[in-house]
This record gives sequence, structure tokens and C-alpha cells, in this order.
Amino acid sequence: MDHLGDVLLATAVPGILKENLPECRVCFLTSGWSAPLLRHNPFIDEVILYDAPWFSRGRYRRSAESLGFWRLVRRLRAGRIDLGIGFRGDARENILLALAGVKERAGYGITGGGFLLTREIRYRENAHESEHVLDLVRALGLRAEALRPRLYFSEEERESLGKQLEVWGILPEKKYVGFQVGAGTDSKKWPARNTRSFLRLFKERFEGYNLVLIGSSRTESEKITDFAGERFLNLVGKTTLRETCLLAERFSAFVGPDSGPTHIASAMGTPTVFLYSGTNRFEQWRPLSERAVAVRHEVPCSPCGLEVCNVPGHPCMSRIAPEEIIEALGRCLKN
Repeated sequence: MDHLGDVLLATAVPGILKENLPECRVCFLTSGWSAPLLRHNPFIDEVILYDAPWFSRGRYRRSAESLGFWRLVRRLRAGRIDLGIGFRGDARENILLALAGVKERAGYGITGGGFLLTREIRYRENAHESEHVLDLVRALGLRAEALRPRLYFSEEERESLGKQLEVWGILPEKKYVGFQVGAGTDSKKWPARNTRSFLRLFKERFEGYNLVLIGSSRTESEKITDFAGERFLNLVGKTTLRETCLLAERFSAFVGPDSGPTHIASAMGTPTVFLYSGTNRFEQWRPLSERAVAVRHEVPCSPCGLEVCNVPGHPCMSRIAPEEIIEALGRCLKN
């Protein structure tokens, strides 16, 4: 029920479950904002939506298909679920599994509620998030190798995107680099002045490439509108999550913060340059792809876990120099 990056890592689990337990029925409980990542997944029998208010960012808006909390409890109870796996380790998630009468409840108790689980798994503090998911799966006696995100697309979707590319002005004979404007939280945003310097350097250094701006924050994109025009295409707020996934395949490389779209681009096999803030523990959320480059400025207050930085100047992001990103991008494009 968490955000895009968390759900992305869990997309491989339904396949693992079906491989080990072919007769099982898999229901994936997630948020409305992350559900598009699960579309066409052949190993999922049902997707249940609940937009948990504690995971929403900004003003809480519940999608039309999302169940209310007590309706969700009744829905899960009616399903007579044999096994519930809670990946987040959130106390509210553990309470939900118990209230729903799930017979076997496996998960972490890192924020409390471990006593509500029938099988509380030991949480390894310094492990990568993918290892946390694998620890849960393996503790249940299921065979699983290294975890890789799994996204699935229909031929109709790909054909539809091909037509949409023409509408947006993305031509097959040209080369494009994706750039995410903004981030899910203020603490992960690259300052506008750094972005403006990067755009200027990009135009100077990479004559054969066009830059496509994506994201959902039109407020952030308005700060750099004077760069719109030749060799810059602004698609901020214009693409769906599924279109963003497929669009990433079209890019020669992608640049963005430690946020959902950048992790998705990496999962789609696109060479990526990550701008890492000090919000999260790097070892836990570092990119898994060998085609990814992580650029960060270490600060003593990391990891802070804050959505808004409380240090003047936000040094972990503001001190990531545009020249560093340009150099990292050059290496990605050269390789």
C-alpha cells in the first residue's frame, strides 16, 4: 500500500508464489496510485485497492475504486485468506491483517504490532529493500532467486503509445533523454537553479540528443519554462504512469531523483542517473541495475527520513553539481 518504488520491488512476488504454489489464488492489496504497475501481471488473480491516508502525500484523495477501511476488512474476511504477507512492516498493516482474520500473517514488526503476526520475521537493518522482500518469501519456505521488478504490457498498449508519441512530437529518427522534474517529497527535489544549469549544459554538451521532461509537478516545471522549445519537450503532467513506463524504453538514458519514475526507468532497462538525497539509507535503496549510476553528496544528517529538509540550503541535494550529472549522463550514453 506504499509508494511506487516499494510496490515496484514487490511486482516479482506473485510470480514466485505461483511458481511455488501453482494452485494458489493471489490477491495483491495496493494503493490506487500504484495499481497501474500491476496491470496485465499474469500471476495476479485480483487487485484490491485501498488508499491508505498515512501513505498519501499532500492532500488526501481517495480513488473511486478504493475501499474504505472497514469495508476492506469485511472484504478480506469474506475471502478467507490463508496467508497474508505484509512487506512494509507497518503496525497499521499488521492490525489490518489481524482484523481481517487472515490465518497465517507473515511480516515485520519494525514500527510495532509484531505480536499480531503469526510469523514475525527478523528485520535486517542494513540490507537492501529487495533483500527484505526476499527474506519474507524465503522464511515461508518458498524458493526465490534475486528479486527483479516485473512489469507487463499488452501489444495494444504499445501500439497506442506509438501513436501518442507522434502526437507529442517524439520522432523515431531522433534520440531522447528523459528527465524527471520534481519528486514525491520536497526533500528529494533538486533545486530549480541546479536544474536550470543542467538544462543549459545539456544543450551545450549533447547536440545529438533531445530532452523530455516528465513528472507530475507542474509547479516545478513552471520554474524552468524558459527552456522549453528547441530540443526540449515538456510532458510534465501529460503522461499516465503506464505511458511513463513505456516511454522510458524509448529513452537513450534517464535522469531523476531517488523516486518512482527513475526506479521504473531503471527497471525497464534504460541507463539511469540517480540523484540521491540523504532522506533514505542509500544501502537500502540503491539501484539494482548495472546500467544505473548513483550521484550523491554525503551529509552527516543522513538518513533523516524527512519529507521536508530542516537544514538550511538542503545540502544533500543542492550540492549535487549539475556538472556531475552531465558527466554521469555522458558515461551512460557512451556505454
